[in-house]
Amino acid sequence: RGGTRAEGRASRAGVAGARARESMTVEDEMESKKRARIDDDDDDDDDATTSSSEEAAMREDAVDRREAYELSVRERAEIYGVDGRAEARVKRECANNFKLAHAHELALWTLLPESAKECVNPRWAFVRNKPLIDRVVMILAPGLDHARWCDEGATTCPRMKRELGEGLRTICESPTAVGMTLCKALMYSVHGKNGQDGNGNKSKKFKASTKAKDLCKRVFAYAPSRFVLSPGDMSDMVYPLPTLKEDGSLELDDGFVATQPAGGGIARGSGYYAFLALDCEFCYTAEGLQLTRISVVKEDGEIVYDKLVKPPTEITNYNTEHSGITAEQMEGVQTTLQDVQRELLEMIPCETILIGHSLENDLQRLKIIHANVIDTCALYPHKKGAPYRNALRFLTERYLGRKIQEGSHDSVADARATMELALLKFINGPSFGEVATDGGGVFDVLSTHKVECVMVDSPALCRRLPAGSARVVEANNDNEVKDAIIAHVKTPMPLNKVAVFGHLHEYSKVLSAEAQRAHARETQPSDDERVVADKTRREALERLDTIVGEIWDELPSNTLLLFTSGVGDAHTLRLAQEQKWKRHQSIGRWGAWTDEAEVELRRMYDRTKHAVTLAAVKQ
Repeated sequence: RGGTRAEGRASRAGVAGARARESMTVEDEMESKKRARIDDDDDDDDDATTSSSEEAAMREDAVDRREAYELSVRERAEIYGVDGRAEARVKRECANNFKLAHAHELALWTLLPESAKECVNPRWAFVRNKPLIDRVVMILAPGLDHARWCDEGATTCPRMKRELGEGLRTICESPTAVGMTLCKALMYSVHGKNGQDGNGNKSKKFKASTKAKDLCKRVFAYAPSRFVLSPGDMSDMVYPLPTLKEDGSLELDDGFVATQPAGGGIARGSGYYAFLALDCEFCYTAEGLQLTRISVVKEDGEIVYDKLVKPPTEITNYNTEHSGITAEQMEGVQTTLQDVQRELLEMIPCETILIGHSLENDLQRLKIIHANVIDTCALYPHKKGAPYRNALRFLTERYLGRKIQEGSHDSVADARATMELALLKFINGPSFGEVATDGGGVFDVLSTHKVECVMVDSPALCRRLPAGSARVVEANNDNEVKDAIIAHVKTPMPLNKVAVFGHLHEYSKVLSAEAQRAHARETQPSDDERVVADKTRREALERLDTIVGEIWDELPSNTLLLFTSGVGDAHTLRLAQEQKWKRHQSIGRWGAWTDEAEVELRRMYDRTKHAVTLAAVKQ
């Protein structure tokens, strides 16, 4: 009963504190307005007198709110003692099927009133003196699987082991998930006591015309550049990229060309298109799939380039069902790949944004490197996350209200569809067409109960993740994430409860780089290469332990730290799955796919899907 009374008092104090914070904000605004009036030589004495009275009332109200917060602190001290401490521990015996989507339950349990429908007592954790916890920090640091944590955690992560305990084995239902997909699994799966969605999970429907000629006339809520793939995204999606040589220069693969700045080389200096959509069709030759048609449309869907292309070797299969190309169409075609490259380099400078669906496949066959791209596969991610992708015909039917690719493909129709899908994003914003989550958002739920929420993540994910009413802080590296978390959680006298979410990327980036290097070799690594890769991963894990330890050191007393890795080495698993497909197609130097390779892939899948979750309260 004492705990319940304390929660009630804390709740009342929290409401009072919220008003205090509002009054302090208004107070600052009044100071600013006062200075502005002085600069304007106090033109209106009556207005100044009125504002002076309002300012005095606000100051008095702010004092009342501060006193209310101090009263709540004294009331808690009467119940739990001046040095009262909360405690949290995970119960491994009750978490045999613990999933990433369950991890947020502990944060909601500690911050929400028990009357809230989203406040569910997690059976996998125990919290003592819960009302004393008014700050929660949630950290997502992908890449650390449970097996590595058990085998190497004591040596590579001593701080985390000592402060946060052994933790729970955590199941990630999509073990190839990275980035946004992983964040959504953690932060957008609130159901509540009766399986209720925390925010209604209403999807936005678009009812106006979806034709490019109409969409391009509408106001863009977001600039197209907001949706351009980052270099890391392009690398993960296996876009053609130049190779960095030891002397610092960039080298292109044989036959590849790169777009030039406007006015440079043969690129037109003015009058170029801000963005274009591109699609290609391919036929089979003795050398595999080869380019046979390319189509480019501008923002209103009108064709600006459409040509059939003669492959360098004889066509063995026109692939008409999927390419729409027939032998009759190809009769007399003399345009070569080199002709197309020259004409595209003239029309498309590197400032132009290219839009496409799985555009890396088109650019690979065109042998063109272009770094300014929007891919509808990334704009409309699959519900299972990468490497799964939604088919263009599915997206077109769902969001554009029409069917394409029935009978055969048409590169003009496909290019128009990708342009229209991109325009819908520019008009409606990043959340349009996003994968429907299994529940409500953690930030939305907490904000409705006056909890101050902060999301700290990379600029790319901050632009794409629906943060609701949370304050969004962009961070370019783990040190910036650490500093932002500490700054927002160390409020000396918080007027509301505080929840801070931070996403640490650098360990995952190291794993991604190592996976890309191993994949590029197309052969099994040597013993020396394995030693170097293992050392690199261990050092990165040690740096992660240091970052988490420094955050822990700066946390105020009675702050809950909830850490989860979410998933293991998803990057290596994704490339292993890609390698399997290539080996079945006799692509690359790996050789045929074997039973031993299949066993290893399944072992890797099982290891990657099991992450680790840790929790503790700072004493």
